[in-house]
Parts: sequence; structure tokens; C-alpha cells
Amino acid sequence: MAAARPILPVAPTQQLEVVNRAGRYFARHFAEDIQLEVLATSIGVSAEWLDLCFDHCRGKTPFQALQHFRLSRLFEGIAEQPQTTLQQQVHRCGLASVMAANRLFEELFGIGLAPFRRVCRQAAADRLLHRHRR
Repeated sequence: MAAARPILPVAPTQQLEVVNRAGRYFARHFAEDIQLEVLATSIGVSAEWLDLCFDHCRGKTPFQALQHFRLSRLFEGIAEQPQTTLQQQVHRCGLASVMAANRLFEELFGIGLAPFRRVCRQAAADRLLHRHRR
């Protein structure tokens, strides 16, 4: 049996749907090593079309969008659980290393991982203190 031929999106709505399907894939698999060719096949397009759709709809590559997604998850994870080590947080988000994640995090959010975690720890302590004062 021959493999299904990939869908070739041409209309902007079709391109946006490809980007949205990729986003859902990112949400399910962001902690894993994602191969963009596997992603493209799993959502029914070629790697070239996946690149094209991201370029037209987001102005970035699928890899850049995946990194942004991972960094956003890292931000949320540190904010929600600031006592967890940065190594654990980075690993949970599928990022390669704390050093590399720190550089990307600082570029995106304007603050390094350690200072951000300190702020989140202080905020958590302040919330706890505030609850005890009530």
C-alpha cells in the first residue's frame, strides 16, 4: 500500500491550519526530541510546506516556534514551581542545557533564568506570608 500523499496547503487559512496542527503537536511532544520531518509527516505535509507555512503565518521557522513554545513553558514552570532546580525545569521543557536555555530565555524575556527564579521564589514567599497575615 502506498503512503498517503501529503496535503499541499495553498490558501492562507490552510497554511494557518498547518501551523495550528504543528502547535498542537508541540504541546503534546515539547519535552521530546522533535524531528521536524517527523512532525511534518504526522500532520500531513512535507517539511518544505511546513517551513513555508510558518514563514508566511509566523515569520519564523518551525524550529524557532518550537523553541519559543519551550521557553514559554519554561517560564510558566519556573513561575509555578520556583523551588525546582533549573536543570529539572530545562529538561522538562526539552531544552538542551541550562546554559543554552539561559541565553535564549534572556533574549526572549529580558532576564536570565537564575534572576527570574529568584523573583519567582520571592513572590511565592510573599504570597505565603500574605496568606498567613489574613
